[in-house]
Amino acid sequence: TMALRAIDTALSPIISERGMAALYRRSLFLIRHDRPWLDAVYAADAAPGDYNALRNALSQQNDADALQSADALLHTIHDLLASLIGVSLTARLLGTILEKTPSSGDAVQDSSP
Repeated sequence: TMALRAIDTALSPIISERGMAALYRRSLFLIRHDRPWLDAVYAADAAPGDYNALRNALSQQNDADALQSADALLHTIHDLLASLIGVSLTARLLGTILEKTPSSGDAVQDSSP
């Protein structure tokens, strides 16, 4: 979830915390169909910027599923944002955040509150 927090930090000042929360929820909605264990994360009424339910759900999956799911979420956020504001602006806003993919282990091992 470190990459997700970085995306949140980059986008919230521009699209607002509620806008980022909507982008996150829509992305969860799109990827959860193949991952029923994400239903509880989607249903959670978390405050904007609160990714604890996601972090907890990812930590309960095997490493491969957690990494694949975190990667799918990040790329879905990117794709949705790109469809709204364009690829070029999305690349400028997110910089190198998505180049640091969850395969580094950050998605599962992040223990920040």
